Amino acid sequence: MNLDYLIIDVFTSEPFGGSRLNLFIQGDLVPAELMQKLALEMGCGETAFIIPARKEGPDRAGLRVFTPAAEIPFAGHSVLGATFAMDHLGKRETDGTSGSFIWELEAGHYFVHTRDDEGVRIYSLLQDNPDYLGQYFHRRKVASTLGLAEEEIAITGLPCEVISTGLPIHIVPVDSLETMERINLRRRDADAIAADLGFGDLFVFTCETALEESTVHCRMFAPHFGIPEDPASGSATGALVAYLVKHRLVKLAPKITIISEQGLEMGRPSKIIAEAEIVDGKARNITVGGGCVLVGTGTITIP
Repeated sequence: MNLDYLIIDVFTSEPFGGSRLNLFIQGDLVPAELMQKLALEMGCGETAFIIPARKEGPDRAGLRVFTPAAEIPFAGHSVLGATFAMDHLGKRETDGTSGSFIWELEAGHYFVHTRDDEGVRIYSLLQDNPDYLGQYFHRRKVASTLGLAEEEIAITGLPCEVISTGLPIHIVPVDSLETMERINLRRRDADAIAADLGFGDLFVFTCETALEESTVHCRMFAPHFGIPEDPASGSATGALVAYLVKHRLVKLAPKITIISEQGLEMGRPSKIIAEAEIVDGKARNITVGGGCVLVGTGTITIP
């Protein structure tokens, strides 16, 4: 059996930036146990498989997403990269410059909208409205996991908090870019957090940015999904938007735009564009998006 795949960089307009996605376009030919083996073999943060939609209709399909360690019910950059692939392969009924595409994932149905912005096609995913799952009060554990002093989190006056817009995300504030650069994840301490929360992954941010246009600077560590560090995190950015609005870290308006820079420490710069409506002081109808670039194609032969 020969399986064709695409290599796509998501949340970037330049090759070798953003988050890499390996996308198999004939997922209906691949048994689930082989999907996990392929994800481990391919080695990048997310490997996705396009499958038939359960409900037939134009501009919709199913998607299964795997990290090297496990299948996950929802993943922002896989959904966006898969939509880009449908355009590249000419499998959308629209020309891709407008309209939406519906993806069926384990976590539910997700809508991707497309638009052109100064010559760059932007793919944006509508995420679930936020679910605030609670604060994590063991700040010393978090600091130790990141190889930082507790004060470098405490000085922000902000909590460590778990929020979901499709996937639970543990959001951690720190005081500066300099602190972000010194992070050195300790897996054993991450295991201790996982014992409390069920996962030990951390999405760290600061409001100090390297680029003037950016709102926040972020790093994502997901060791329990087999990802030491992720250069761009769509689902996590949606949760961060809810956090920023809840704690009044952005100026509220009927509609806000937040630009997140990520991946700079990895040499894979990412630009993530998030938008949200503000209703009764809370973020609603959060979309997260960016550009996509095809960087390669290939075929794997299964004996």
